[in-house]
Amino acid sequence: MKKKLIVLSGFVSGLAPVVALAQNVGTAPTACATNITKIQDLLCKISELLNVVLPVFVALGVVYFVWGVVSYVISSDEEAKKTGRNRIIYGIIGLAVIIGVWGLVNLLRNTFNLNNQQVITLPTVPY
Repeated sequence: MKKKLIVLSGFVSGLAPVVALAQNVGTAPTACATNITKIQDLLCKISELLNVVLPVFVALGVVYFVWGVVSYVISSDEEAKKTGRNRIIYGIIGLAVIIGVWGLVNLLRNTFNLNNQQVITLPTVPY
């Protein structure tokens, strides 16, 4: 048991640099328009929502993964080890999906130049 706690404390202390560097460095995001009248405003609101929700999902995925590691390391019977191993696998898969979606959204934002919220003029029929 003591050996398992030493391994677990080494794992937790290995995460210390990641936690210390968990700050948001960069420019402040531009505010979206309050009235949604154009597709750019809608995309901006969706982007703002994803920027708030996705880090929470990543944090929950990391907590679930660490919970699986702890339950795998501490447990003594085979059924609890199997449950811990499944949590580890599902945690890794969930984190990969979340980060992949986040990357895809950023790729689409950069591809369609939605970072600086330029106004796209749509063709109209003069009357």
